[in-house]
Amino acid sequence: MAASKSFLDSLKKPEPTSFKMTDFRRELHLRHKRDEHAKKERMKALQESKLISKYAITIDTSRARSNCDVLRMCVKELGFKEYPFGRKDNCCDVHWHACHFEDNPEVYGGKVNKFPGMGEICSKMTLFRCLDIMRDLFPTDYDFYPRTWYLPAQFHEFSCEIRKMHERRVKPKPTFIVKPDTGAQGDGIYLLREPNEYSSFNGKCHVAQEYMSNVYLIDKFKFDFRIYVLLKSLEPLEFYICQEGLARFSTLPYENPTNKNIHESFMHLTNYSLNKRSSTFNRSDRDDEGSKRTLTSVLRRIAMNGHDSNKVWKSIERIVCKTIVAIVPEMKVEYQAAVPPGKTGPSCFQVLGFDILLLHNLKPILLEINASPSLSLDSEQEVSPGVFEYVISPKDEEVKYPLIRDTLLHVVPIDKLKYFRKRKKRRLLKKLKASSSQKMKRPEPLVKQRTSIVIIKADESDEEKREVNVTQQMSEMHMDIDSSASHGESTARDANSDDERESNLKSDTELDEEVDNYFETKLRESCLKQLYPAIYDEECERYRILERVAGLFIYFLGIRGSLRIGPTGFRTFARKCRLNRKGMTNASVDIMYIDLQRRWDHMNPERTSGSGIKSIGLCYQGFLDACIEIARRKFYAPSKIEMLENLVDHCELSLNLKDNDLANNLPRLHFRRLGLQYRQGSLYAMPRRIMEQMTEETTIEDLLKAHEKKLRQPSKEDIESFLRRSRRTIYQPSSTAAVLSAHRSPDSE
Repeated sequence: MAASKSFLDSLKKPEPTSFKMTDFRRELHLRHKRDEHAKKERMKALQESKLISKYAITIDTSRARSNCDVLRMCVKELGFKEYPFGRKDNCCDVHWHACHFEDNPEVYGGKVNKFPGMGEICSKMTLFRCLDIMRDLFPTDYDFYPRTWYLPAQFHEFSCEIRKMHERRVKPKPTFIVKPDTGAQGDGIYLLREPNEYSSFNGKCHVAQEYMSNVYLIDKFKFDFRIYVLLKSLEPLEFYICQEGLARFSTLPYENPTNKNIHESFMHLTNYSLNKRSSTFNRSDRDDEGSKRTLTSVLRRIAMNGHDSNKVWKSIERIVCKTIVAIVPEMKVEYQAAVPPGKTGPSCFQVLGFDILLLHNLKPILLEINASPSLSLDSEQEVSPGVFEYVISPKDEEVKYPLIRDTLLHVVPIDKLKYFRKRKKRRLLKKLKASSSQKMKRPEPLVKQRTSIVIIKADESDEEKREVNVTQQMSEMHMDIDSSASHGESTARDANSDDERESNLKSDTELDEEVDNYFETKLRESCLKQLYPAIYDEECERYRILERVAGLFIYFLGIRGSLRIGPTGFRTFARKCRLNRKGMTNASVDIMYIDLQRRWDHMNPERTSGSGIKSIGLCYQGFLDACIEIARRKFYAPSKIEMLENLVDHCELSLNLKDNDLANNLPRLHFRRLGLQYRQGSLYAMPRRIMEQMTEETTIEDLLKAHEKKLRQPSKEDIESFLRRSRRTIYQPSSTAAVLSAHRSPDSE
C-alpha cells in the first residue's frame, strides 16, 4: 500500500519553485494558493457552525477591519459565537462592519452597526445645517456650536461678515477655521483671517466657523473630549452615552492665534491622528498624564481646580440629546429610502463619536460628529530612533473594551440573551455549589486507625511471624460496656444529619441570592447610560417638531426608495393639505418649488451632480424651507415654532391620516396636543376615560373630527346649512305659496 502511494506521488507534477518575472503562471499559482487557504478556512468555519445551538448569539466580523481586536475580546468574554468569514447558511444576529451601510447589500437580516446615509448626515455641511434650522426655531437652546458659513455658496456672506468685524475693530482680531465637508483625521483643516486666503480645491465644499480662542487649558495645553454615544434605534428613539471617554491634547503649548503661529497645527488642532506625528507627543500610561487621557481623569482635574465637573457633564449630555434630535428627521428619510416599508431588511444601531471643546468658562462646544470613530486598541510606540511598533494602548482598552461589550449586550436579541443568562446562571450556580460542598466536607484523618499489628521477635524466622488482632483482644477485655451508650450515639448522629440537611437547604437559597446579586451588579456596572427616553424625555419632546415634517415629506414621495420629492409630489402636497384655501395658488406652489430646487442644488453641488433618480427633485431640507415659508405667509404667529406647528397641524388634519400612515413619525408631544396618550407598544393609545366613552366603531378619524370642532372649524353640516340659507335668500319663487314657504320660520318647519 505504501509502495503504491509513493508511486502515485511520483506521478504528480512537481510544484514549481521559481518563476520568471514574465511568467503568468506565477500569478495563477499564488491565486490558487490563496483560494485553497480560504476554502479550508471556510470549510472549517462551516463544520463548526453545524454544531451551534439555535440559541447561540452569532456575531459577523468579516468586515470589522481595525475593530476586530477589541470585538473578538468582547465576543470571547461574553461567550458569543464569532463568524470571521461571514455566514452563508443563515444571517447572524449582529453584523459589525467598518464600512457604510450601502456597502453591505447582502445583509438581509439581523442588526447592522451602521445606519443608512449616516456618513452624509454627519458631514460638516449637513450636520450644521440641521443645527442651524433648530437654532432658527429655538434660538436660546441651540447655542452650543460656533457660527457656520457654507463655502463656496455663502462666500459673499462670509466676506461681508469679516469686513464688518474689521470695521468695528474687534479685538482680538477674529480668526476662522476652514474644514472640508467630508474630511477626517484633521486633513485639509487650516486657519485664516482674510477671505482671500480661502481656496477651494477641485471645487469641493467647505465649512468656515468662528475659531474659539478662549479655551480651557490644562498644563497650558489645548484639549477636547471624544464622547461615545450608542444610537440604539430610531423607532422608538433610544440612545445611550458612554460614561468614559478620551481627552485628546495638542502637543505644543497653546497661545492665542497670531500671524506667526496661525499655521501651527500641533498647537491649534487636537486630532490624535495628527498629533501622534509630533516629536513632542507624550505616550504616558498614567491616566492624568500624556497627550491622550481618560475623560474621568480630566473631569477630576477640573474638580480639583475648584469647578463643578458634574455641571459640565450634564451640559454635555444635553448637547448630545439636542444634536441627535436635530439629525433624526434626516435619518428617517435616509432609512425609508434604504429599507422601504414592506421590504425585509436589517435593523440598525451605531456608535457615534462627539467631539466637544471646553471654553474658558467651561461651556461645552460641539465641534463635529464622527460617524465611524476609531475603535482600535493599537498605538504607535518608538522602539528605536525612527522605528515604531504597534502595541495595545491601556487607555484605549480601558475606554473601548467596555463600550463594545455593553453595546453588544444592548443590541443582541432579547430572547437569546435571556436564555444565555439563564445558562450562565446555572453554570455559575453549579460552580458555587461545588465550591461550597468542598468547604462543608470534613477533613479526613491523616493516619487511619489500625485494627491489627504484626509482632516480630528477634529469634524467630519469617515463617514464625504471627499477626495479633488488637481490636478483638480489646473487645474481649471490655465486654461489660453498657449498650445504652451506643443508642445515644446513634440518636446524636441522626440529629446531626438533620442539621446538615437544613444547612444545605439554607445554603441553596443563599447561593441563588448570590447569583442574582452577581447579575444585578453586572447590569449596574454598565458604562452606558440611557439619556433618552429615560432622563431627557420631557425636556426634548418640544424639539421633535421636525420629525412630523419628515413624516409629511416621506408620505408624499412619489418614487419608492427616493430621497427627493418631485414637482408632482409637491403639488399633491399642496392640494391634499388644502393650502389653496389659505390662498396658495398652483402657480405660486410651482414657483416656490423651482426657486427652492435651484437654491439647494447650488448649495449642494457635490450631491446633485449625479444623473440618477436620487439627484432629481427637492431634498428634505428644501422641503422644510418650503414649509417654513408657507407657515410664515399663511399661518402667522408670534414665533416661528408656533407658525410651523400650526401648518403641520393643518396638514395632518386635512389629510385625516389613519393609524398606520404617519403614526411612526409623530412624537409624543403631538399626541398630548390631540388629547391622546403615547405608549411604546401602540402609538395611538387612549386614556382610560376616553376608552370608556368610545364604542367599537370609534376610530382615530372620529377623534380628529372632534378636535376640528374644538378648533371651531366649520363642519360639513354647518356648510350645508349655510348654503341652504343663502339659497333661500337668493332664489325668489313666483307663486305666493312658494314665497310663503321660503319666508317660513325655522320653528314652523
